[in-house]
Amino acid sequence: MRSFTALMAFSAIAVSAGILSACAMNADEDAESRFTPVAAGQAIKLEQKNAPVAGSTYRMAYRSTDAHNPTHLVAVSSEVMIPRGAPPAGGWPVLAWAHGTSGIGLTCAPSVMGIGGPQASFYSRWLRRGYAIVATDYPGLGEPGAALYLHAKSEGMAVLDSVRAARRRFSSLSGHVVLLGHDQGAQAVLAASALAKSYAPSLQIKGTIALGAPYFDSNSGHILNQPRGARRFAPGVVYGLLLGASLGSADPGFDASRAFKPRALPYYRKATELCRGDFFGAVEHAGLTPDNTFQPDAEQALAPALNWARYPSLALTSPVMLGIASNDSQIPPAQQEKLKQDLCAAGTVVSVHHYRVEHSPLLNAAESEAQNFADRSLQGDAISSDCQ
Repeated sequence: MRSFTALMAFSAIAVSAGILSACAMNADEDAESRFTPVAAGQAIKLEQKNAPVAGSTYRMAYRSTDAHNPTHLVAVSSEVMIPRGAPPAGGWPVLAWAHGTSGIGLTCAPSVMGIGGPQASFYSRWLRRGYAIVATDYPGLGEPGAALYLHAKSEGMAVLDSVRAARRRFSSLSGHVVLLGHDQGAQAVLAASALAKSYAPSLQIKGTIALGAPYFDSNSGHILNQPRGARRFAPGVVYGLLLGASLGSADPGFDASRAFKPRALPYYRKATELCRGDFFGAVEHAGLTPDNTFQPDAEQALAPALNWARYPSLALTSPVMLGIASNDSQIPPAQQEKLKQDLCAAGTVVSVHHYRVEHSPLLNAAESEAQNFADRSLQGDAISSDCQ
């Protein structure tokens, strides 16, 4: 009898151990995320970080929808910054920041590279104005997965899900959100604004600030042949290689030799290894130009990536500030002016500001107008439109 009882006790322990094993947390998950229903906009892990900003900083991993398979979720990393002091009534308004091109490698994520001096100053100025900041890395950067470069829907969902996840972890955050992005990030926030009403209805997007925004329309191939001539280095060479490498990661059947000439193929492979600064330098040092990089039918070969770069909609329900650098050699001003025209034609309220700077300095040049636009949008002030 005693042996039978001992056997039953052992069996109970074994069953219990099996249940606990089945419920054991993934090493990447914390206790809170493990016992809540799995969904997009859910934080997976949160850890506080030391950073030279005017507030508390956290690295947060969260779940977002897989752009290629809506029934699947992907892990995405981000940074969350909370101002010092007590939040206002209703909570801190959120600035959802979307960064410019940093590369498509896992370690090219801003949350991995850390917050440097200029970036810390940029964040701190917004934090002192009373904005909490949620800054996504985009899928495939910082967390394993396919980095879908310039995939508008993927970026837009990642922006929205980062804010939803942060609000689930920080009760001090308001549902009132201003979207701000530069370069690739400008595309991300415009896409997020287009998706918000149907994808993340709990968020109230009060305004969108897009600085140096790329635009892919029926003539999407223009990114492959940007100004400065077919026989000289042009940023379009770098962007084309990044798009091709992203397409190759997403589609194993992609034949890179249809898009890129033999001289460029080693740099197609390096696109997933080097971050932006190093990759730009390597491509330019190699003497790659549109003429010796792209095959004659490159636009057709890269069509899936050029198509995923298009905005989900240009009919946005909240106002948009477009910042355009008149001397921009990376995103031609003519493309950005066309974006403004098409946003206006779709019924969006658009405020346009021009700056006599190059592409990268645009973020700092536009800061004063961006802050004013954000404050007024949050207050519900009418934003005058530059649409004719």
